[in-house]
Amino acid sequence: MSVAFRRGSTTGPADLDIFIRNPQGDLMDPVRLSYAVYDRTTGIEVLQGSPACVPFKISVGHWYACVVIPADANIGDFVIRWTIQEIPTDPVYQSVMEFNVVGDNTIVSFTGNPDLDRLIWSLRILLRDNQPDKNYSVDGKEKIELMVNGKAIIVSLKELWEIIENGRHETNL
Repeated sequence: MSVAFRRGSTTGPADLDIFIRNPQGDLMDPVRLSYAVYDRTTGIEVLQGSPACVPFKISVGHWYACVVIPADANIGDFVIRWTIQEIPTDPVYQSVMEFNVVGDNTIVSFTGNPDLDRLIWSLRILLRDNQPDKNYSVDGKEKIELMVNGKAIIVSLKELWEIIENGRHETNL
């Protein structure tokens, strides 16, 4: 799963966010953007709420879904289907994000090291949001910006992988 949330929590700007880019790679605001949340815990997708929820805008081309996870939500797999139309003449397409609802006793740390967890989380979000149906190629040279302890750093995917691997060896993971 890309992201895990506890029952009774609410997602924020750093959780279920999406970046919309034009063919040149520049961030842009689409003419149409909505999302729907589906519960997949039974093996069948069941719509939760509106089929066309309006996301919150963070900045140009950067939006997020504010989802309130009910206190009695099923534990398991959920999915968000983003519906996107970049410009009026473009076809409408969908991008899918998976997330998980977990119980109160579930540990949501990957490694126990908060810095390493943030790096892994950022990589997972990047890969989740890359829209593989549209951008099917990710190489190690692609640069990403990460926030670590309030400081922005820019690394390539290859460098991020090396940092994660070195962190695992340092923490005996």
